[in-house]
Amino acid sequence: MLICPTVSSPICRIFSLFFSQFLLCFLFKLGRSQETNSGNMKNAFTAKSNRRRVKSWMKNHPMEGDDIITSFYDLLCKRDPKTMKPCRNVFVPDTVVYEHNFPRGWYTTDVRGQEIVRRQGKDLDAATIEFGFSREVAENFPIVATYLSIHEEILDNGVTETTTRVQVLNKDDIGAFVARKNKSNGILQRFVFPKGYHNSVIKVVWSPRIAMIQRRTNKYPIKDRKRAESDPFVVTVTYEGPEYLSEESGVSAHVAFEVKNVCAEIIKHFFHAEHKYITRMVLYFKSDGKDRLWLLWCGSLRVAERATQCHMPMNLAPRFGEPMREGSLSEQEMLRRVDKAYYVITRDGPFCDAYLRGNDSRSDVSSDRRSTRGAKARDCFLSEGKESDSLQSKRFVEEEDLPPELENLLVEMRKLEEMVLETFADKFYNAYSYFLGSTYRPFELVVPPNVVNVLTQSSTRELMEFLMLEKKPEAEGKAPARPEGGAAAVGADPEGAEVTEESRVQMEADTSERPMVFFIPEKHRLPISLLRERTEKWIKELFSSRYDEVRKDYVGHTEGAHHPEGGSTESDNRANVKNAEKFPSEGAEL
Repeated sequence: MLICPTVSSPICRIFSLFFSQFLLCFLFKLGRSQETNSGNMKNAFTAKSNRRRVKSWMKNHPMEGDDIITSFYDLLCKRDPKTMKPCRNVFVPDTVVYEHNFPRGWYTTDVRGQEIVRRQGKDLDAATIEFGFSREVAENFPIVATYLSIHEEILDNGVTETTTRVQVLNKDDIGAFVARKNKSNGILQRFVFPKGYHNSVIKVVWSPRIAMIQRRTNKYPIKDRKRAESDPFVVTVTYEGPEYLSEESGVSAHVAFEVKNVCAEIIKHFFHAEHKYITRMVLYFKSDGKDRLWLLWCGSLRVAERATQCHMPMNLAPRFGEPMREGSLSEQEMLRRVDKAYYVITRDGPFCDAYLRGNDSRSDVSSDRRSTRGAKARDCFLSEGKESDSLQSKRFVEEEDLPPELENLLVEMRKLEEMVLETFADKFYNAYSYFLGSTYRPFELVVPPNVVNVLTQSSTRELMEFLMLEKKPEAEGKAPARPEGGAAAVGADPEGAEVTEESRVQMEADTSERPMVFFIPEKHRLPISLLRERTEKWIKELFSSRYDEVRKDYVGHTEGAHHPEGGSTESDNRANVKNAEKFPSEGAEL
């Protein structure tokens, strides 16, 4: 039976006296230590504050960090709770992780099972590691492995600088390295013989929205045995060495697709194993002679909780722009004008209905929706730099507050302009296809009657003279030698057979005029693409002048009309609109 001593008992008095003396001694030593270290307190505080400035973010996961993430291999070996298997479809070369001068784990890949295996226990002794890295090495290539170690150094200002050192090991060096007692924390990795004549490494910066993939290739041949034996560092380094020893380039679409698939497998495995999201990671890969993609190491990793955004997002696309000049337009006004210029260039009807009509009553949501589209239009419009496009954009801006009659007329004229442009685009496409198949005969460019009626015959002749194309002599009852499948291109044999009755009826249904036929010689001075560009520019300038004349005539008529009886000019305006809609067919223009 346990009896608790009272306060007046001798045992309690002795215990209280001993505790009070111990407390007084502890406080006395603490005060002496503060007085002794008061001179170094300022330096210690400066070092801590600088370290906070260098790393001001809080870890969401123990694996977060930069340089070489050695625990990343443990993640790949960790079993998925759903499938009870490690991360699949990821190949890792033989990698030994060293911590505190001892090997912590040996990671390798089971190629048949396509999964990563971790070797422990007796497989981590020095003899086994030396034998495993020395076997299956080509006789004409002495490089065996690379050792990447992490070194931290405190600078004079108190900032901790981390450096990753690279050591390339030959057959003779691997034994001495394994037997060495002092080793920095890092990884010993088998050297993967690359595909090609130079060593190359693929670097991917992955984020949920974008993946930037690049390749860096060493300048020296990998099979240079003399240089590899004397200085293997110069022959093998890419991203881990000086920039002058390697060159940066891109990767093919197939390699990029494979790299993204591996990253997707790692992201999925990390979520299933750790129940968190990877927001950013930097991985290094290498392709071998069998086109297998090997994961070398992880250089950076950021993790976020579920349904939590990253506090420091990675910006891979910084914005560049010129400073605003005095009297410049606001952002909304600039976007509005850019949208109009985009419509002038592309003739996108749904875009006009969605963003241009009802501009005053547009909501903030629609303004945000069109901001990205307007930015693309602005880049396209500014890079074009053509006089005709600038005139059309200016004309479109001036057509803001036009009367309904004039606006309807201009809309109809734009439809005719689009029809003419599309017709000539189809013709030149057919000409391009024709010359790809045969070049011994000229191509007959048939201008349909409806296009001739819109442009007029004189304007069509001027266009063909501008393109340096000759007209085919007209013959009664003859058709073009090469049909084009359109309404105006009637069927005929290559020798010039007579026009069929069905084609003649169809031609007369379109218009009473006949089509105009011109020759594109097999060896013309200008290529087909340049002919198409010049034709498009010429037609746009022609319709631009017609638009200006229609507006001037309409404004002059409305201002100069006088009605003594107080009548309205609405009926006269409608008459002018109807007359303007009818284009003359012989030499007359708007």
